[in-house]
Amino acid sequence: MKKNSLKLKNMIGAACCLVAMAAFTGCNDKNKDGETGILKPIAEHITGKWNIETSYAKRDGKWEESPVPEGQGQTYTIRTDGTVVSTVTAADGFTTLKAGEWKTDEEAGTLTLATMTVNVLSLDANSFEMGHYGTLTDTETGETLETDFKWRLSRMDEAVKTPAEKLVGKWVFTKTYKKENGEWKEYNQYKPDEAWVEYREDGTGTNYYKAGNNVHEAGGGWSFNNTTMQIRATKEGNEDAKVGDPITFEDDNTYSQTYEDAYNPATGEIVESGEFKDVYVRSQE
Repeated sequence: MKKNSLKLKNMIGAACCLVAMAAFTGCNDKNKDGETGILKPIAEHITGKWNIETSYAKRDGKWEESPVPEGQGQTYTIRTDGTVVSTVTAADGFTTLKAGEWKTDEEAGTLTLATMTVNVLSLDANSFEMGHYGTLTDTETGETLETDFKWRLSRMDEAVKTPAEKLVGKWVFTKTYKKENGEWKEYNQYKPDEAWVEYREDGTGTNYYKAGNNVHEAGGGWSFNNTTMQIRATKEGNEDAKVGDPITFEDDNTYSQTYEDAYNPATGEIVESGEFKDVYVRSQE
């Protein structure tokens, strides 16, 4: 078995909005029909999964557009139980999840997502706009500007999940395989008594294994690269991030991770080198 050093730390992510970017073009406040409108009550129409399409900042009294850069993005899943999950994919390709609560003020026309309150500027069945007053820093000039921002979002299919979202859950280690003559063969000489890892949608996780009298448990924060399929994690009290070997989803409830050095989990020592693969299955607990 690989020594699964899931080193985690609670990450402080952008739970409520993407940072407005430096390049801008023009836009206006109206929807496709030329009118602004808000479906009421907001709380009944705002639930679902939403993707930020573009953001805007007001300069010299005019709205200027900042498209979301390719490879980056943010979604919100607003649930009927009062919880909201945000996914933020940064420029380095890693997606971080954060979770919180949401509420609306129907009279004021506002929506609170975790710790940030925004004005609902428009809302229909498939899109909505939200606005907020904040600070913009131009990444090219260093200029800082306090101004109005707004974000245009489109509705997504809530059933469609990115690999980062699919990773959420508790995963139990089952077997180790070693490649011999081009075929995977079971290799369980150093199988632990128990091992599992849990990735929670609030961006925190826990890694646990027990081998004889050796029990290890660590927790903290995690993010996932949907392209390289690597988990990045930091341990509580340690800012250094560790990027693991790529994983492969065999199906929605099984993933495997390949690596080169096999460890004895009881001692933490490398016992053999080669091509190895650990298999984890989603816990139904």
